[in-house]
Amino acid sequence: MSLEKYRWDLVNCERCSMCKWQHPWSVKSRERAMVCPSLRKYHFDSYSAQGRFDLARGLLEGEFELTDRALEVIYACTLCGACDVTCKFTRDMEPLEILHELRKLCVEKGKGPLPGHMPAVDSIRKNHNPWLQPAARRGHWARKMSVKDLNKEKAEVLYFAGCTYSYNANLQQVARSTLRILQQAGIDVGILGSNESCCASPIVKVGMQDLFQEHAAKNIEMFNGLGIKTIVTSCAGCYGVLQSQYPAVGKMNFEIKHSMEYFDELVQDGRLKFTKDVPLKVTWHDPCHSGRGGEPQDLWEGTRVRWGLSDPPRERNFGSKGVFDAPRRVLEAIPGIELVEMERIREFSWCCGAGGGVKSAYPEFAVETARERVREACATGAEALVTSCPWCEANLLDGINAEGAALEMLSLVELIERAAGT
Repeated sequence: MSLEKYRWDLVNCERCSMCKWQHPWSVKSRERAMVCPSLRKYHFDSYSAQGRFDLARGLLEGEFELTDRALEVIYACTLCGACDVTCKFTRDMEPLEILHELRKLCVEKGKGPLPGHMPAVDSIRKNHNPWLQPAARRGHWARKMSVKDLNKEKAEVLYFAGCTYSYNANLQQVARSTLRILQQAGIDVGILGSNESCCASPIVKVGMQDLFQEHAAKNIEMFNGLGIKTIVTSCAGCYGVLQSQYPAVGKMNFEIKHSMEYFDELVQDGRLKFTKDVPLKVTWHDPCHSGRGGEPQDLWEGTRVRWGLSDPPRERNFGSKGVFDAPRRVLEAIPGIELVEMERIREFSWCCGAGGGVKSAYPEFAVETARERVREACATGAEALVTSCPWCEANLLDGINAEGAALEMLSLVELIERAAGT
């Protein structure tokens, strides 16, 4: 059982409750001190990381079985990683890895994923996307654009649109805008069209590790065969899994960049220039998967000795090396933009609520979590909530509508296009 690897963590958790809250130095108000969406929703300790540690230890020791209630505790979690960050500031454990291992155990026992997850899983198996759409339609978002087909010709950069930006009619403009900006900056870029396949993030999030490994290995083989130097993606989910999960599957002969990292570099190099004012007061939402989840992971194997000491030594991942500065620099470079920050930002950002399979299995929980973020955004006085993740954009828009908030939901690439006059 893979949970055995984390027995030390499960036994030595001191129940300090730091997994539930922002780091004390970052707390700005009592109202927004909490960082765990599922604990805020369900108000019971089992739904926190330390509570799930108890659940994991009980399963490891054979003290009880996977009941329906236990499955809810395990899967009613966005896997946002906030608990992992705050734990590592004061202790030395692996909450996020343990949460993943719990889901793998559910799959091994034939209890997971949940019924609400299976349509997306089956669609990835059949159509290489979670949206029950034919694979042949995947490249239709770019059908009116002149762009290199990397199935037939070479380019230095692969633009990987991802499933949601490829199929969601309300979000496809993000993919088109991103590709247009790259081309106008003179980047040698191409796409895979209908041969692009799901990054498999939804699969690994629900615990189907074997299927994920199979899918990821095929993607890595295909990417390596293209001879590309860089993959650029707009999707935070794709970025996070490519950056943190794929390296354990196989050697990658290319680097991964979120589109906002790439655009930031183009701005700094003078290859992307903003010529038009965009008079707008905005606040930025840090997506979990490109933020704290976008930090390259230390694939450590060894023995835990005591607090803070391992053999061999390992580097703790504090979640602070994700894509945080790049989008803020881009926003600050756009004439007329006023950026105002929310209370919970960067590695302590509040999750949008859509991740970890929650949107499909617990949609009310997802929207309630989004509404909490929308209220936080409104408190800044911003006119628009800006991010760069299709899951965040869609779920936060649901939160705006449910809250009845006078707040515009924007992808950052929309503001870049306005300012660049493309």
